[in-house]
Amino acid sequence: MKNKGLLTILFFSILLLVVLIYINYFNNTIYFKNLKSYDKVEVFSDYGKDDKVVACYGNNLRCSKIKYKIQGKVNTKKLGIYTITYSAKKNKKILTLKKKVEVVDTTSPELKIEGVFDNVCPNGKTSGVTYESVDNYDGNITDKIKYKIKGKKIIYKVMDSSGNITKKEFDVTIKDEEKPTLILNDESILYIAIGSKYVEPGYVAIDNCDGNITDQVKVSGKVDTNKKGTYEITYSVKDELGNETVVKRLVKVFPKNNYVPGVVNNKTIYLTFDDGPGSHTARLLDILKKYDVKVTFFVTNYDSRYSELLTREHNEGHTVGLHSYTHNYKVIYTSIDSYMEDLLKIQDKVKQYTGEESWIMRFPGGSSNTISRRYHLGIMSELTKKVEEIGFRYFDWTIMSGDAGNTKDTNKIIENVTTSIKENDINVVLMHDIKSYTVDAVEKIIDFGLANGYTFAPLTMDSPIVHQRVNN
Repeated sequence: MKNKGLLTILFFSILLLVVLIYINYFNNTIYFKNLKSYDKVEVFSDYGKDDKVVACYGNNLRCSKIKYKIQGKVNTKKLGIYTITYSAKKNKKILTLKKKVEVVDTTSPELKIEGVFDNVCPNGKTSGVTYESVDNYDGNITDKIKYKIKGKKIIYKVMDSSGNITKKEFDVTIKDEEKPTLILNDESILYIAIGSKYVEPGYVAIDNCDGNITDQVKVSGKVDTNKKGTYEITYSVKDELGNETVVKRLVKVFPKNNYVPGVVNNKTIYLTFDDGPGSHTARLLDILKKYDVKVTFFVTNYDSRYSELLTREHNEGHTVGLHSYTHNYKVIYTSIDSYMEDLLKIQDKVKQYTGEESWIMRFPGGSSNTISRRYHLGIMSELTKKVEEIGFRYFDWTIMSGDAGNTKDTNKIIENVTTSIKENDINVVLMHDIKSYTVDAVEKIIDFGLANGYTFAPLTMDSPIVHQRVNN
């Protein structure tokens, strides 16, 4: 019996050995050692072949290394999840496994802040403090910086697209003593004719702390466009801490210009402008259009860059008169022929741009000038008769604005004109549209005239003659 037991043990030991030999040498398979199903790498890092991975042909007790292939790439310059496929083949057996590789960004962005926190708004807005944030993956993300006030500290925070956060905090002094800026659209003084409609031009309010607060502006005051007078509109705005700005606008309602072509009354003003068109003529035309005032331009060929304005002057109802093509005294006043050649050249030019021949004119220097004596004695006596014989009508002036050399002061020009205007007189005003300070004076002169019941009119062939004494 004892020997029988030993034989049984021996039998099963041999059987187990046979099974192990079979498993080890005849039941082989393919498998990978050290191959993870998921891996994580930092953006911009190097990622190549995983040298720890081994492909085996065998079993748990024996590994015979075999070659394997890798398919797929990992772009470490771009965040995302990539798939890498490992495959091995041996004795008609194939094994394919997939590995997920995630490219991540775990680096917090840089946050650079410079300045002194001695004047910080209650909402955290600062003056004199600069900040910038650059992220290793997103680049410049300064626009993503956020800040808030907490107690006596200001906390700056910035977060990149991967959720990485950088914070910095500073001790601050909260203060806002600056008033908002309130800017009126258009002018602070507006002129509108009786019976027209007043349209509020608008305004913009900006606060150093609160930003755009235009919607918080309060407007008070009314304009009665049916009654002559000066009306005041008040605009006020406050920021969150109560700093207030108040601005006023004056609206002057004046009588309409009652000019009717062919009709002259005893309170008429003829504004005349010599030597243009020039760089300030367009602005003058804008002013005249606003008031519906018509004037007379005695034009030259000084600067051909502005010739197109002759068309506008004519189309907007002004009289385009003749002054001189060259305005060169030593040329035009040497003989009758020289003067007439110059005059006809400017007449041709006016016709070219207006479509009409102009027969209204003004002598350079006026008919009373004495400078012509230098070039031809007695020529003005001859010319004044000659131009009228041909059919021209020449006009001098009764009021000098002083802008021809006496002054460059806009207020003085206004005074010179307004104090010289007289009722029951022919008020022909000499001005020059090539001078900025003269154009600056026009609105005040018009305002004065309309407010005092005068009518502004252009000179025509039927207008009262204004001749000065001929001195040569």
